Amino acid sequence: MSTAAAGRATTGVPAEGTPIVLRTQRGGAYRSQVAHAQPGILYLQSPTELPGTASLPVGTRLLVAWPDRNSLWVLPVVVLSLLESSGGLLTVQIEGTAWREERRRYARTNLDATLTLGYDRADGQPVEVAGELIDLSEAALRCVVAQEHQSLCRPRTPVRVRIGLAEDSFDVEGYVLQGKATARPDLGLEVVVLFHRPVPRVEDLRRLLGSSDDSGD
Repeated sequence: MSTAAAGRATTGVPAEGTPIVLRTQRGGAYRSQVAHAQPGILYLQSPTELPGTASLPVGTRLLVAWPDRNSLWVLPVVVLSLLESSGGLLTVQIEGTAWREERRRYARTNLDATLTLGYDRADGQPVEVAGELIDLSEAALRCVVAQEHQSLCRPRTPVRVRIGLAEDSFDVEGYVLQGKATARPDLGLEVVVLFHRPVPRVEDLRRLLGSSDDSGD
C-alpha cells in the first residue's frame, strides 16, 4: 500500500509512513512522518526544522495534520518524550478525536453566521465574547477573538458556543484546544474549540455545512 493510500485508509489516526505536519500553539508548522503507531500513541520522526529538542518539551500540546483528498485530518496530541536512543523519535499521546478541515474555508466565505463564546473567568464570573468564524465542522470550530481575551486561549478552558443564523441558532459546549496570536492588523487571537460529544442537533449541523459547501461550487 502506498503512503497516500495508507493515510486515506485510517479513521482519524495517521498510518505508519504517513507524512504529517506538526502545528504548534504559536503558529509553527513542521514537517515530520509517522514512524510507528500503537493505540493512543504515535512515534514521529523528529522535525528537522526545529532549532532543538527544547522547542517541544514534555507536555507541549500539538496538532498533527495530514491530507486526505480535498481536506485535512487534524488530531490533537501532547508530547510525552523525545527518545534520543531510538533515533530521535518524538513520542506523542493522542489527546482527543480527530476532525476534518476543508481546504476551502467555506465557513468564512459562504456561511452567514454570528458566533458567541461564553466562558467563566477565574473569579467565576461568566463572560461572553464575540468571535469571527473561520472554519466550522461537526466536531470543532476555528475562530478569531479580540486581543484582550487572552484568558480564553488557555487549553482545556470550558466554552459555551452559540452559532447564530438568520432564523436559527446552534448551542453546543466544548473546550479550547489551543489559542495563538495572529498576524492580523487588529492583533486578534485565533482559537480552536473542540465540541463535546454527542453534538446536539448534529444532523441539522451537517445539513447546514453541506448546503454552505454546495453554495460555493
